[in-house]
Amino acid sequence: MLTLLSNNLVLRIQLTLSLFIILTALTISLLWHHSYEQDHRLTIEKLYRHSSETIYNKLDSFFSKVHEVYLHQDVIQEQLTDIVKDREHLLAYLTNALNHHESIDYFYFANTQGGLLSVGQKLKQHFVRFESQNGKAGPLLSYRTSYTVQPDRFIKRIRNFDARQRLWYQDAINNNSPVWSDIYPGVVNNDRLGITLSKALRDQHGEVIGVWGVDLTLSSIEKALLNAKPSKNSIVALIDTNGDILASSDINHRAKNGKLVNITSGPTSVLSELLPSLSQEGESHTSIQSFDYKGETWLNFHTHFPLSKKRSVAIVIYSPESEFTQDLIQTKHYSFIIAALIIMIAVYYGSRRTIRLLTPIRQLTKATEEISQGKWLQKIAVEHDDEVGKLALSFNKMTIHLEATISQLDKQKQETDHLNQKLEERVRERTQELSAANHQLRKLANTDALTGIANQRHFWETFAHRSEENNGWLLILDLDDFKKLNDTFGHVIGDLALKHFTRVCETCLATSDIIGRIGGEEFAIWSEANDVETLTKRILLKLKHSPLHIEGCQIKLSASIGGTDCFPGKVNSYAIADNMLYKAKLTGKKRAVIDSSANNSEQS
Repeated sequence: MLTLLSNNLVLRIQLTLSLFIILTALTISLLWHHSYEQDHRLTIEKLYRHSSETIYNKLDSFFSKVHEVYLHQDVIQEQLTDIVKDREHLLAYLTNALNHHESIDYFYFANTQGGLLSVGQKLKQHFVRFESQNGKAGPLLSYRTSYTVQPDRFIKRIRNFDARQRLWYQDAINNNSPVWSDIYPGVVNNDRLGITLSKALRDQHGEVIGVWGVDLTLSSIEKALLNAKPSKNSIVALIDTNGDILASSDINHRAKNGKLVNITSGPTSVLSELLPSLSQEGESHTSIQSFDYKGETWLNFHTHFPLSKKRSVAIVIYSPESEFTQDLIQTKHYSFIIAALIIMIAVYYGSRRTIRLLTPIRQLTKATEEISQGKWLQKIAVEHDDEVGKLALSFNKMTIHLEATISQLDKQKQETDHLNQKLEERVRERTQELSAANHQLRKLANTDALTGIANQRHFWETFAHRSEENNGWLLILDLDDFKKLNDTFGHVIGDLALKHFTRVCETCLATSDIIGRIGGEEFAIWSEANDVETLTKRILLKLKHSPLHIEGCQIKLSASIGGTDCFPGKVNSYAIADNMLYKAKLTGKKRAVIDSSANNSEQS
């Protein structure tokens, strides 16, 4: 038996091929089956954890943005009393705040007589304004207010509205810091639920002047929950400690008739199984938890989001386990069946092809031995039309055409060398052309088309690189009253003003400084100058004494500047500089305000 195996190449190849296929298939199947359960659970857990982190970060950004409004009020605290006394100043302040905080739905002020003045950002082209008819408790009128000079359009009249009767008003006057309200229905649309962060405004004697309110609606949170679902049929919900569903990816959980759905109600019976663990405020699962509901296994993952020091809400993700396992189980069965079929086909087909392949090879071996003995006229019988048959035919012609073949190969080599030389020259020329084109493309990609300076992307990339290695200053510049200039002279003159402003700034900068356009009329400068006050004064003075000359007309431009120092590791430079710019705008424009913690300077 061993002698037969050692002398039979066909049998050895067949046995080796079959054994290799069987061992490979069995090894893969065993390894896959062994790691299936663990990998399956880890994969689902990663999906759930990623969804939870996505929602947590969205909520953190969503709620923290609101506090920025009141943080800014601390900067202008002395001006607030005068602002709320004048309707136009108050309206301008509310509108301006909304322009800087897109996540806020409504910003309003209620006086001690129950009157309300509110501005809501509904669409990109208009505000919605609510205003008490007589400045006190009574009829409340709503208008659609356009950004343009078009007149306001009346929307609706609410007969009786008294802000003092609202819980957000009462909570604010009983606290010295901003306080979150409970979820409540809107004044106009009861199905549109929202939450308010309210804060009392007091005079220097501690007497209440009124209450500020910042509203957030839950519709944007529901969009985030839908986008964060780990699977098609998973449910993602935001649940209060009392079991009320604040927001959910399931439409059956949404508020009805201005009231939140509680997880103990009928449409949320699955969630009622989770109520004991959700009521443990502050405790979050670090892995997926499973529970049985009506004979089916469900998976649950939840964590808590702190809304304030004393209050948090639960982020809950749950779905039936069968949603993740059904397709994988079917795939496992199909994999075993397919593996078995492949083994059978491979063994059978390999055996047949091995015999067919080795028979003509044996004939070629015998003929080669005879030719090696000097029998040049030996012919090989050509019995196949495949590659082996072509090999036999070529072998028969080899001795006759060997010399001609060698000569032809030499000639072809010379031609190939000549063609290669031409090809290398063409490649060098093409490489140079591509290099020049790439250089031009990089320049276009990094340059603002209008002003010729760095565009927004290129500036922030350069800023991030330099601020990681060196100390310097970040300045945010904004042309004052640019919209008015556009409306008066047109966009063509507005573009010329932007170019002129750019050239003026460039004359004031050092060669190592960089300026970029990061918005319509908003610019940014990175400078490593030691004295930022001198730099900003030079820009403001240069701009003041360099008016734009257009057809015999002089247009004087001015700008507001906000700035902060930058050093490796500092991550909030832009937010600080933008806040300083906002302060410069509020305090009269035509000036630079540098972060007080950095330089303690303010220039007019």
